[in-house]
Amino acid sequence: MLCRTVILVVTSLAVAGCATGPTSFAPVSAVPDGAVVEPLLVATTRAPSTEGALGYATSRSAALSFADVRVSIPPDREPGEISYPGPNADPRRDFVAAGLEAGLDRQAFAARLDARLSARPADERGVFLFVHGYNTDFAEGVFLQAQIAHDFAVPGTSVNFSWASAGMPPAYLYDRESAQIARDDLVETLRIVARSSASEIAVMGHSMGGVLVMEALRQLSLTGDTDTLGRIGVVVLASPDIDVDLFKRQYHAIAPRPPAWLIFVSRRDPALRASSRLRGGAPRVGSGSDVDELNRLGIAVIDLTTVGGRDLRGEHRRFASSPLVISMIRDAERVRTSLGQPDARALEAVADDWNTLGTSVANVLRLPQVPVGP
Repeated sequence: MLCRTVILVVTSLAVAGCATGPTSFAPVSAVPDGAVVEPLLVATTRAPSTEGALGYATSRSAALSFADVRVSIPPDREPGEISYPGPNADPRRDFVAAGLEAGLDRQAFAARLDARLSARPADERGVFLFVHGYNTDFAEGVFLQAQIAHDFAVPGTSVNFSWASAGMPPAYLYDRESAQIARDDLVETLRIVARSSASEIAVMGHSMGGVLVMEALRQLSLTGDTDTLGRIGVVVLASPDIDVDLFKRQYHAIAPRPPAWLIFVSRRDPALRASSRLRGGAPRVGSGSDVDELNRLGIAVIDLTTVGGRDLRGEHRRFASSPLVISMIRDAERVRTSLGQPDARALEAVADDWNTLGTSVANVLRLPQVPVGP
C-alpha cells in the first residue's frame, strides 16, 4: 500500500510539474529585431555542466559560484508566456540565452552588481532576488525570472539564486534536500547583496524555493545578522510548498521581520495537492487553506483559485502567467511603494486601482490586517 501511494503521488507530481526535459541554455549568435534582452546576475550551488548547452548541471556543487547571463525575450509574445527552446531554438519564438559568462568570483559578482545599480535611475536601484522551485533546471529558473522582471516591469537589478534542483518530477525528495543544502549559500548571497549599494532588496521564492527563502531569513535572524535582514523590504512567496505550522514558526522566528509580505495561493494547484498527500494530508501554505490566518499575520494574499482556465498544468506558475495579475502589478504603480511601507494596511490605498481592472479582483486580493507580534 505504501509503495502504491508513493507511486501515485510521484505520478501526480510529474503531471503537475509539466516536465519537458533539460532546457537548453546555449547562447545564440544574434537576437532578432524587437527582442528584449534581460540581464541577470546568478549565484548558484549547481555544478558546471559538462554539456555546454545547459549552462549548469542538475548536480550539486561543493561551493557557491557566480555567473552573468543575458536572456533574449522574443518579440510578439503575449505577457506571461514562455516558449522554452528545444534542440533547434528559434529566438524569434523562444526564450534563449543571449550570453553566459560563468566562473565569476565573489568580488567580480559584487562589483558588477554595484555597477548595474549605479547605472539605473536613483528610484530604480533595488535588487530583485529570485529563488526558483522544484523540478526546475538552470535555464528554466533563469528564463522564469527574466519573464517576471520584464512582464511585471520590475524596477531593479535581477539576481537569480539557482540551487541544484534535479529538474525531474520523480526527484522531489532529492530537490527537497538540495534546497536544504543550499540554505547557507542563499544566506551568503543575501549578505553580498545587502553589502551592495542597493536601495532595497525584494526576495521572491517560488514553490520549494519558498522553503529555502524562509529558512535563510530564519538563519539570518538566529545568527543575529540584523544588518542583512534590515535591508530586505519585500518578501514574496509564490505557491509556497511549506507546511502551514512550519511557516508560522519560521515567520515568528524572523526578527527584524521585513516590513512587506505577499503570498500567491491557489486551491487548485495540483503540485501542492500532491505534496500534501505525500505528507499525510498536511496543508501547504500555497494551497490557500489558511488565508485569514495569513492576513492576521500582516501578510497580503493574492488568491489565484478563480484566475485562469480549466488547464491545471500551469497552475503552479499561474502567478507569473496570469494576464490579470500582470495587469494588476503593472498598472498599480503605488503597489511598489505601498509594499515597502512598515504599515501593511498601506496596501488598501491601491485596492481601488486593482478593482478598476474587473470585478474578479475583489475575489483575488486579500489585504492584511494589523500584524500581530511574535
